[in-house]
Amino acid sequence: MKLLAGQALGRIIEVIAYAMMLTGCGGVQVTSNSNGAASSEVSNSSSASALISLNSSSYTALPSAALLVTIDRTGSSAGSASVSYTTVDGSASAGVDYLMTSGSVAWQDGDTAPKTVTVPVTAQAAGKYFSFALIDVNGQATFGSPSSATVEVNAPAGSTSGSVTLSWTAPTENTNGTALTNLAGFDIHYGNSASAMTRKISIKSVGNLSYLIDDLTAGTWYFEVYAINAAGVQSGPSGTVSTTI
Repeated sequence: MKLLAGQALGRIIEVIAYAMMLTGCGGVQVTSNSNGAASSEVSNSSSASALISLNSSSYTALPSAALLVTIDRTGSSAGSASVSYTTVDGSASAGVDYLMTSGSVAWQDGDTAPKTVTVPVTAQAAGKYFSFALIDVNGQATFGSPSSATVEVNAPAGSTSGSVTLSWTAPTENTNGTALTNLAGFDIHYGNSASAMTRKISIKSVGNLSYLIDDLTAGTWYFEVYAINAAGVQSGPSGTVSTTI
């Protein structure tokens, strides 16, 4: 049945966290994000002999640190040139795992000195990746190679990552006591603070009553589960559970 106005799903009865496993944090293998590739449509005069590029196609950063990216102008120093740049989300998200960074750098006539850009990285970025891309060249230059790079964030030496399996019992009634007949799935909300569970996993199956979340960095994690019906109405949260990695 569909929900009537003012009717809401009943609360999930319980949610249990168990089977936490600590493992060493290894490197993350990633492929370049196609969104981070420089646009091939931007071009300058075919006579331009200066090339603007990153000094590496891959960088490694540490959580709670600043990544330093170097942009080079090579070849001719004649004329002025500039390039725009931006960060691009991968498994790491701007605003949570790193500071979204964009802008431009410029060279005057005769200048070939490398330019640097700083990207702050947060503690939550360990084991994740994002990209840094050059997106527009102007003046007496064109794109060199590489024009984009993958940034892998490694956990500090001696740190750990872990996994947690959540299980829960689904609601069977609406809050008015009528039978719940259009349950569509569940949302898991989690984070490092009970008041700010900013990460979400959506499960589009009513038969899944457990879920493994891995690559959790060291610290205390909090979890809640919500039921979702076919109309998109969300239940109240389950009880909050927590575990320490």
